[in-house]
Amino acid sequence: MKKLLITTILASGVATSAFAADAIVYNEPTPPAAPMVEPESNWTGPYIGGQVGYGFVDPDLPGVDGEGIVGGVHAGYNYDLGGFVVGGEVDYDFADLEVEDDVLGDVGQIDGIARAKAKAGVDLGRVLPYVTAGGAYAHGDLAGEDVDDFGFLVGGGVDVAATDNIIVGAEYLYHNFNSFDDTDVDVDVHTVRAKASFKF
Repeated sequence: MKKLLITTILASGVATSAFAADAIVYNEPTPPAAPMVEPESNWTGPYIGGQVGYGFVDPDLPGVDGEGIVGGVHAGYNYDLGGFVVGGEVDYDFADLEVEDDVLGDVGQIDGIARAKAKAGVDLGRVLPYVTAGGAYAHGDLAGEDVDDFGFLVGGGVDVAATDNIIVGAEYLYHNFNSFDDTDVDVDVHTVRAKASFKF
């Protein structure tokens, strides 16, 4: 009887040890899942789009200024260098920038502005803040006469890659036209525009 009892106790101990070993083997904690990392955007490639905004005209004449709506189309190409992005862009804005004199009233307007500019920005993934500079051409009328002139521009903006192909952003540009159309009047134009582009 004693031998039977001892044998039963030993068998129970072996079974318990085996079960405990199995529990250790099969109940190991699952390693945590790797954190999701949002893929970085690649800005390299051509794009086209449109823009709309508002402009302000500041001639070098006392009591004369202007403002109005601008909007048009643009096309460009970016090259992503990793930490930095460089590129170029051309655009055209149809404009309704009415210029008024405090005494004489309407004296003219700017009907359109064309631009060619270089861009350089910092690659922050899906966000691209940038600066830009280049040349500009404006045309319109002054006292019923057609006028136009070439000048320069500087500015900056920010683009956001909403998807791999859709880019939205905003941009400020300062334009300077020295002695506009040989009138000895310097004209500054400021524009603030919202932009949307399709990247190929």
